Amino acid sequence: MKQIERASIIRIISDIIKSDSVIDIRELRALSELKKRYSVKKEDEVLSASYTLADAINYLTLSSEGLRNDLSGDFIKVVMADDYCTRDEALLTLALQFSLTDKFGCKAKVISINSQEAYRTDSQILYVESEYDRFVNDHIRKYFREITSEARLAGFDFLYIPQIVHHYKSMSEETLSSMASFLYPHTSDERCRKMSTWLENITTKDFCKELFVSNLCIAELVDIPPSLMIKTGCSYVKDKFYTNYLLIELDNDVLGLIRNISDTFTSYYRTTRLNYLKESKERFVFTGFYKQLFDLYMLRKGIKSSVVIDTYRNEIRFPEADIILSKLHRREKALYALLLLESASGGINFNKPNTAKQLERYNRRIKAIQKKYGMIYEKFGGEADKAPNITTPEVRLPMISLIKKRIRELSDILAHNDDYSVQRNIYGNYGVSIPTALCCCCGEDKNDVRPLFEVEDWVRISAL
Repeated sequence: MKQIERASIIRIISDIIKSDSVIDIRELRALSELKKRYSVKKEDEVLSASYTLADAINYLTLSSEGLRNDLSGDFIKVVMADDYCTRDEALLTLALQFSLTDKFGCKAKVISINSQEAYRTDSQILYVESEYDRFVNDHIRKYFREITSEARLAGFDFLYIPQIVHHYKSMSEETLSSMASFLYPHTSDERCRKMSTWLENITTKDFCKELFVSNLCIAELVDIPPSLMIKTGCSYVKDKFYTNYLLIELDNDVLGLIRNISDTFTSYYRTTRLNYLKESKERFVFTGFYKQLFDLYMLRKGIKSSVVIDTYRNEIRFPEADIILSKLHRREKALYALLLLESASGGINFNKPNTAKQLERYNRRIKAIQKKYGMIYEKFGGEADKAPNITTPEVRLPMISLIKKRIRELSDILAHNDDYSVQRNIYGNYGVSIPTALCCCCGEDKNDVRPLFEVEDWVRISAL
């Protein structure tokens, strides 16, 4: 047996034992027997501490079918060594059964996410997809009551975005807006009013893209086929907190798969509580996943937003995140706008060259940069000939530092926050890393937002 397999076995056993709040001596004996059987050495245990649960399971899925089946049985022996299976142990066992064995006839894998903001509710089975699948969705709608009932028998809520949207559509826009305003008092009235429109248009695909891909940066869900997603516990790896999820790919028989999940889970753990969240017309549900759905829209964390340069209102906005870049003078706003403009051609290099020939060319270029800055400074309400001299580091560097500080304050809101900040690359060029398509401006009409390089004034400035 390879070391990677031995280390993976220990990682999984470690998660099984730690998932029980009380470690029984019988579990330790079972662990000792397993270590002898698979010739586990101390260096294997040390290596296992660097693996996530997903790493360990993925390594073992490459092993032979016989070994995987043997390990599945051995893991169950450790779980049941103390003659009792906790809910967390049952969830982990469910994940191991689906991902390591072929008995269910479907593809499954475990992913481990290093995020304190991870999708966190334990008692849910969530339907996810990156593209709309008509056949699977038709099946879910047809058998929704049966699927939901089967899930509840095992203590789970089955969550299907279109059904949740349908529930909220039964409420008036006024009711939704007033409730949103009450529950999120710091959110703008405009965002509260748009809540009903957002709910009417949100799809499973959009939800997965916004929450899992943009907010949590889960690469495995960028291109995910129709699947069920179940949280199977948490673990620490090298002092980092990981949340583990089981992803099970679907065919058209969602009801049959839910029954397999329910039967397998309840064979290890019999729940004493049936989940039932009653939905009815004009009933505002605000708990668990429902709250997470509202938080996604109202709190706007991890948003990929465009940047709008609004010189008419002296603002720089991130409209999708519903925030304004604040506490900056026009001099910093003009510099940030200039850097957005210049980043399309590689940014601005303020370093002076060594040779006289290069210096002459540098002076012409830096003079053009200052002129561009003056024109943008004037757009923000200043006088072009009185614009700060950004060619001198004593003036420029404190301005850049302040811009970076204000962008950093938005790290909980903007996805990949550093991309929106001013950065200096290995060539010494200052710029902003967001795609050119996200750099926009608007006219007198606040809603007349257009790409920066499609507006004549900004194209003329760029061409100087």
